[in-house]
Amino acid sequence: MAQAEEEGFNQTELGVTRNKIMTAQYECYQKIMQDPIQQGEGLYCNRTWDGWLCWNDVAAGTESMQYCPDYFQDFDPSEKVTKICDQDGNWFRHPYSNRTWTNYTLCNNSTHEKVKVCSNCELKSALDFKTAQ
Repeated sequence: MAQAEEEGFNQTELGVTRNKIMTAQYECYQKIMQDPIQQGEGLYCNRTWDGWLCWNDVAAGTESMQYCPDYFQDFDPSEKVTKICDQDGNWFRHPYSNRTWTNYTLCNNSTHEKVKVCSNCELKSALDFKTAQ
């Protein structure tokens, strides 16, 4: 019975997570279509949806930052996500995949350390369950 309850919880949690991401994606695409087109001089990276967050137009040669999304229990929404616009006005591409890449590594970088100092908190039980799978 406990396993069935955990599976039900996981399905519910997964549904909530998907709903949050789909809502954010919809809102991003609305913003992309409704915001005025970049009129400034110089190169820039176009606004985009990266699969988890919406990014505005950014001047070439700059790094854009946002807070981590709260979609996942092991993401810390007080940490930062970064996306780099190179000098040519292109979003940074990961050297191994050659795909545009957003740096979410800080979002769950210290999650396990925070669990160590947390006693009987929801995050610990969620991580323990996730690790046991």
